Amino acid sequence: MRFYVPEWDDAVDAHYDFEHDELSAIDRSERELSYIWDIFEYGTTPIDGVLISREQVETTNRKSERLRKYGVYDDPVLSIPDWLPTISDCGAWGYKSLPFPPYDNAEMLDFYETLEVSVGVTIDHLVLGSGKDKGRLYLDERAFSEEFSKADIPDQLTDVVDLMIDEWPAEWPSYVDDYEPSLRTRETVSPFTQSDFEGEVDTVLSTLASDSRAVYRADDAAFRYELTLDNAQEMYDQYQTGEYSFRLMVAIQGWDPSSYVEALEHVLEIGYDYVGIGGVAGSPIHDVRKIVKSVGKSVKDFEREHTCRVDTHVFGFAKTEGFDAVGRSGMTSFDSASMLRSAWTGGDNYRLTNDERYDAIRVRYPSNRDSLHESVEKSLRGRELLVALRAYDARRSIAAAVDTWYETAATVIPETREYLREHRHEDRYDQSLLQDIEEAFRDDFAHARELQASFSDSLRGKLVKLLRKDNPEDPVPFAEYDELLNTAATAFSDFPRIPTLIEDTEPTPLERIWTAVKDYATWIGDDDLLEDYRRTLTNRPWESCECPICSEHGIEVCIFRGNDRNRRRGFHNTRRFYDEFTDAIPKILVAVQGSAGLSRYDTIEDYLRNEEPEFWDAVHDLPVAEIGVFDAAGVREWWTETGQTVSFAPTRMRENLQEQANRYQHLFLVTPDGDIDDELGQAVAASNCELQTFSNSTDLRREVLEACGEDYVVGDDFVPHVPQVDPAGGLNILVVDQCSGSKEFPDGAPVFDATETLEYSREELLERDNVPQIAARDLYTGRQQKYVREAVRALRDDGHDVSRYFISAGFGLVSEYDLLPPYEVTFSSMNVSEIRHRSSELNIRPDLEAVLEQGDYDVVFFTLGSDYYTSIDIDSLVRDVPADQIGVVFNRDLVNDQYDNIVSVGARTEDAKNHGTIVVGLKGVYLKNFARRVGTVDSLDPDLVETLCREVVDGPTQAALEQY
Repeated sequence: MRFYVPEWDDAVDAHYDFEHDELSAIDRSERELSYIWDIFEYGTTPIDGVLISREQVETTNRKSERLRKYGVYDDPVLSIPDWLPTISDCGAWGYKSLPFPPYDNAEMLDFYETLEVSVGVTIDHLVLGSGKDKGRLYLDERAFSEEFSKADIPDQLTDVVDLMIDEWPAEWPSYVDDYEPSLRTRETVSPFTQSDFEGEVDTVLSTLASDSRAVYRADDAAFRYELTLDNAQEMYDQYQTGEYSFRLMVAIQGWDPSSYVEALEHVLEIGYDYVGIGGVAGSPIHDVRKIVKSVGKSVKDFEREHTCRVDTHVFGFAKTEGFDAVGRSGMTSFDSASMLRSAWTGGDNYRLTNDERYDAIRVRYPSNRDSLHESVEKSLRGRELLVALRAYDARRSIAAAVDTWYETAATVIPETREYLREHRHEDRYDQSLLQDIEEAFRDDFAHARELQASFSDSLRGKLVKLLRKDNPEDPVPFAEYDELLNTAATAFSDFPRIPTLIEDTEPTPLERIWTAVKDYATWIGDDDLLEDYRRTLTNRPWESCECPICSEHGIEVCIFRGNDRNRRRGFHNTRRFYDEFTDAIPKILVAVQGSAGLSRYDTIEDYLRNEEPEFWDAVHDLPVAEIGVFDAAGVREWWTETGQTVSFAPTRMRENLQEQANRYQHLFLVTPDGDIDDELGQAVAASNCELQTFSNSTDLRREVLEACGEDYVVGDDFVPHVPQVDPAGGLNILVVDQCSGSKEFPDGAPVFDATETLEYSREELLERDNVPQIAARDLYTGRQQKYVREAVRALRDDGHDVSRYFISAGFGLVSEYDLLPPYEVTFSSMNVSEIRHRSSELNIRPDLEAVLEQGDYDVVFFTLGSDYYTSIDIDSLVRDVPADQIGVVFNRDLVNDQYDNIVSVGARTEDAKNHGTIVVGLKGVYLKNFARRVGTVDSLDPDLVETLCREVVDGPTQAALEQY
């Protein structure tokens, strides 16, 4: 399975001067740029491919012309290594506000061929919904003027239609004639007037429907959906009749799982074998799960019916919590830039794992709005703090490091003044010679970098500006230079600050750097981030990462400041994400040894079908693996052409297989006798890839699924399915209950509050005088807890093994047998952020994850209320319930359709009335029902669990209802 990163000019200066925050060259074209594939070595590059959108290629004419001239692999700037596959698409998000994609099919095919990408994608149009009551109206932004602006459109129109206003292309592609011929007949764009929008709404819309400046659709979703499928057919036909070097992927759109599946079935019948799921970027993860799962199931059905293989891609989706969706549903690849973007958007922007993130410390540049004095002061404060942070990182004296900086900085203003007096009229500063004055000043003046770093880019820029207009014939009065330098000298007179600040603090490195950071953050206005900063400084997370970025740059990666730090942190985040990705979904390469017969076939798939049918039958539908044939060229994947020559030269085979194995964790090979050359085996082993060889493809299939993880070997089919649990012989059940406000403890006993239960452990509180020790199951006496206790007793009496835990707002996750002191703390009195904060302090989620991981449960009941669900983030926690176990939640419809092994049981007021109880006790009643009836069934699945819980055999009596 492959992870692609979008190409959005995410490059850094390879020789950036971190000490002085200085680029290696002022002109970007003269810098050596490093992309993520340049920074990491082949085997550790945290991406498997690059997504290149036409929208991004054409951000500038210069970039577009360069890539069209050289292609993506030979481009001197981008220079993508040839081992990284590339996908190119139109960039549908960029034209989502237009009524039509601005490209036609033949043009896009030529574009892909010119760029020499590996995969080209059909033209899709994002399905944005049908619009308001009257649909959607597109307007050409060029038709608005000062006389009639967008704000002048009457409310009566905007209330009933969605407006999409964007600048239309100068000329639409020819295919638009088939849908809106009026768009291509205009000669000029005349401006809108008030009269164009006056009158009854239907009349206005009818008139605009034939206007060359407008497109109106009553059902825009259906049009975009059908247009995407029309493009798929037309581009496929053109592709088949042409000679193209790239593989063609079809993009599908939809608005729910069934519409995506309908689109999938349509394009599979056309003949596509690579399908991209578009339109899910930014969607809630529960929606993505449902769509991907539905598409994945349909793909597997098609593969098995036709004994073929279909690759699938998810556009714009990469979340750690979504690995189960893209992996278990059999997706082949996915892409996202979110790991990069997370480095400079929002908090928690330095990632170690999905659950362990830190906030980089913001050291801000001056603003363009600042006066010169403000700019110099901000630069000095920032420079001083950076020096202190580096000293903290190196475990050196902070005060000594700052003093050393100060001694250097103190010479800069006098040296600058002297240099300018002596050199300002030299030829290098003669603007008429067309020389770059700023670069000349930076390269010639020894203190130019420190001048910028300590006293601001603004000051240096103003001095350079004076140099540009200064010449011997018409000299600038030196007083103008002095005025600028004197402003800087005045600001510098307040420094150094940090040595004085920290001299009275606790003499530990952490407290001293914390004092400096707190002072700076408060002054600059970032005091709301102080708690996060202290955590970052305390844990020193950059020391826990061995990636080349953190190893080389240390704390710089945890400083939020400019592209060259922030993007490097984005590369680091991507590396950490990729590590989690490959842990969750192992990188697997599966191949059969080729033969001389390869040359008789056009494609590897043709060869496998005809020469290795047993292998193809066993592997064609395997999930998350690359599959192919190996010879001296290495492993050539199933969808590629066979090539003109076939070789089995041992040396080349060893070299190429070893190189490919560097990118995989598992290599599975089928050979005639199940053996391979010892030297080849040693070469693969040297790449830290586990090699297994087989003579039998059935055995290979089983071992591949084992390597994928337990989710893939449940039953006979790895596709998501409903678990079936046999209750005969007793079930292993976990009940996760909650504490109750009603508790039973002796009168006069000490009762502890929220602060005390955090400050002291329960063991410490239990050791105090007169504190009773009460088992959790006896302490909680609420109606639900009483019913659950009765259900647990009944299940145990019937031979089932039941573990019961409580989520306690006072002490975290506790076993029913754990001894507790009296306390009064409840989540019901807290807001969501307070619940999450307290839950984190009590370590509730990790403790519960450990319980789920350690116990081999058949059924897990989460008998919790909404506040307690919040404390464990139930919507994501259910992912930790293995696919062969049944998880039961209540009133969580959001998760019901996402997981085949999770059922949400309704437990609302009407349900309570049906069972003769109240909502507070209903989950306990459900569990009692389950305990009473589970012995009557032979096989248990999620829906049956719900039935056993909810079924009302005899309706509640009127007396019972009146009791409540």
